[in-house]
Amino acid sequence: MQQIKHKHVAVQPTWIERSDCRSCDVFHKVLFCNLSDDELEEIVEGICEPIDYFAYDKGAIVYQEGNVDNAIYTIRSGLVKLVRYLPDGRERIIRLMKATESIGLERVLDRPYGHTAIALRPVRVCRIPIGVLQKLDEEQPRFYRQMMERWATTLFQADDYIMMLLSGTVKQRVVHLIQWLADYTGGKDKSTVELLHGSDISAMLDITVESVSRCLAELKRENILRHLSGESYEYSAKALSEYIDSSEDHAKGAVADKIKVVDPL
Repeated sequence: MQQIKHKHVAVQPTWIERSDCRSCDVFHKVLFCNLSDDELEEIVEGICEPIDYFAYDKGAIVYQEGNVDNAIYTIRSGLVKLVRYLPDGRERIIRLMKATESIGLERVLDRPYGHTAIALRPVRVCRIPIGVLQKLDEEQPRFYRQMMERWATTLFQADDYIMMLLSGTVKQRVVHLIQWLADYTGGKDKSTVELLHGSDISAMLDITVESVSRCLAELKRENILRHLSGESYEYSAKALSEYIDSSEDHAKGAVADKIKVVDPL
């Protein structure tokens, strides 16, 4: 496989501690949530293999496409992008993965990692050895089914992402991404959103960084996006919807102008 040179950092993560699923603050939403106390105890005590808890800095690589490390990862906090690289070295973001979601599940089927996983924010993950999953597969078939259902859900979400974010005008793509990110990173009232860097938005939407910059600048000028701090913005969901509606009307009008029916003489 061709090795792609990129800007991200392949460094060792910071080991935090041996994971204890019993005290995990997101346990009720993650991969092992349906295990019994006895089943969980075996994992916690490391009878199979230990599960370790790691921290990655923003920009760090969790794993690289094509590698065969014998583990999958559950995200406990932060945001991870799954990336593939084009022949010219440009980055294409395939999916975003958030807290409680698992990445690298292709390793369960003994396939190399299908993407490079990179921390978009400071990230904390649990590294789950494949041996733990294999033991559970042998002893608890329902767990394996649950894991496959999670994987299928992730793939369906990727299909939705492609349909929603990779079609329409530049404005429509940017606005749809903002709405999507609000569900991932916004508060409960859905009035705030944590935006990505312009190059990441470009890699997600298949548009130029300059187009992203112009669209975001327009949203700020119209007070639809209001900067709070860092990458966090307050936004008006109503104004955002009106903005995209006007964009769609404008696009339809432009098409109509090009398709004029000439009356016969």
